[in-house]
Amino acid sequence: MRKKLLKSTLLTLLFSLLFSINVFAAGLTQDAAGIHYQNDDGTFVKSSWVEISNLWFLFDANGVCVNPEGALAPDDTDGNYQIVTSYTPFVTTDSALLNQYITNGSVVNIDGQYFMTPSASTVIRNANRTASQTVQQVPEQQLQPESTQETIVETPKPKQETKYVWLSATGSKYHSYDHCGNMNPKKATKVTLEKAKSLGKTACKNCW
Repeated sequence: MRKKLLKSTLLTLLFSLLFSINVFAAGLTQDAAGIHYQNDDGTFVKSSWVEISNLWFLFDANGVCVNPEGALAPDDTDGNYQIVTSYTPFVTTDSALLNQYITNGSVVNIDGQYFMTPSASTVIRNANRTASQTVQQVPEQQLQPESTQETIVETPKPKQETKYVWLSATGSKYHSYDHCGNMNPKKATKVTLEKAKSLGKTACKNCW
């Protein structure tokens, strides 16, 4: 009787161990290196973004979170000046400009991919918005009684800023940022608004 009980107990423990193998709880973990995100299969997220409770967390090539407080996606829908709190992918072919931004801390390199810091994005975003909203006014010309020559003053046209949008790898919408909803920032494509419309894309209701 004792042998049967012992055998039954050992079998129960064996099955428990078998069922517990490769079972991991996905979520944030922390060690001496920093904060990590563990997937269901036990691997850790590296060089990628993870959305948790409507906040975005960026993990570097070592799987360490570089923005532990999380980041909100920037919202441009209301037209007001806002503080950008997310890291924005930065793409340029101007190597001198890229080196300048890296040197002054405006851009960081995460596993070969460049991101603009929230503070730098805020400055540039608000500067561009101010420039687009400024209408140049031509001062009134004083009439010269002694001059009979008519002076023609042309009102300069405000410079139209090229608008860019993001396209996902699939889908029929264009987005104002590259990580809207379930979009993968690494597979998102930046094109002009005119190009997106010419491809038959329509605006995403979540970010426009």
